[in-house]
Amino acid sequence: MIGEKINQNLLNLNAAKALLSTFEVFDDPQKIVVAIAGESGSGKTHMATALAKELLANKIQTQILHMDDFFKLPPASNHAQRLTDISQVGPQEVNLERLNDLISAFKSNAGNCSIPTVDYYQNSIAESHVDLSEVQVLIIEGTYTFFLKDTNFHLFMSRDYEQTKELRLARNRGNEAQDEFIERVLRIEHEIIAGSATKADAYIDYDFNLQIK
Repeated sequence: MIGEKINQNLLNLNAAKALLSTFEVFDDPQKIVVAIAGESGSGKTHMATALAKELLANKIQTQILHMDDFFKLPPASNHAQRLTDISQVGPQEVNLERLNDLISAFKSNAGNCSIPTVDYYQNSIAESHVDLSEVQVLIIEGTYTFFLKDTNFHLFMSRDYEQTKELRLARNRGNEAQDEFIERVLRIEHEIIAGSATKADAYIDYDFNLQIK
């Protein structure tokens, strides 16, 4: 997503190194898909970046996809829809079918693929292209990534929306951490993904340490 900032000091490289050394799936010569799930502000994007950096250091070509780019509506429009009907909150807001198609194309050795790119501040979605032909590991990070099909490894960021409030205040994206309606949305998301957390192969705990299931 355009507008998302990565603080290099927050990259969890120790956990990334531990993941690569612990799980044989990363040694598989076949193409694999890593799903990183968790609540808002739990560190999904930073964890995905750290893992990609470590994979690249090991000469494993990697591509990150952000589920936020695959919402059916751009951010402000999606928020307006939620204000009209809060029951819209959930995986149905995301074009999971398109992401599943991309996973299928990736595993079928597709080359140039079209992907959406959200501009948070412009409230717009554009199309861009990415070449997946040489990519060995596709990392998809987002709230509902455990709802995707044909993923090979599942990492869950354990911090919930109450524990991440300080981080969300620091990010201060649209003043979201002080918006009571947003807090209601986060409570709903918490309830939805809590059940999917059982799919995890490993967890990143409150202190950002790797925990093996």
